[in-house]
Amino acid sequence: MTARDNEAAMLECCALIATGALDSPRTPAEANVCRVAGMILGRHLYDARQRLSQAADAYFAAHPSELLESAETVRRGWITNLPRLRDRLERRLQEVGQGASP
Repeated sequence: MTARDNEAAMLECCALIATGALDSPRTPAEANVCRVAGMILGRHLYDARQRLSQAADAYFAAHPSELLESAETVRRGWITNLPRLRDRLERRLQEVGQGASP
């Protein structure tokens, strides 16, 4: 899998969790990317941020040793950089109709 393919898969996982179509991350990489995504999404996407954070928290409650620092998530190549993740995920959520929340 190329870096672009990996990034697209992580983005899709986050979008599915953010919209409630997927309950939880399936791998440590997905869980760490979801945790970061939940921290960096814009405040106008409150529900999506909450879903991502809660899904990651639940995953790490069961697998605490797999939690990494945000910078390590980037170093491992699971995401390119934080602004790119935020921008692409927010755009993806707009495409699927994830509206703004209070």
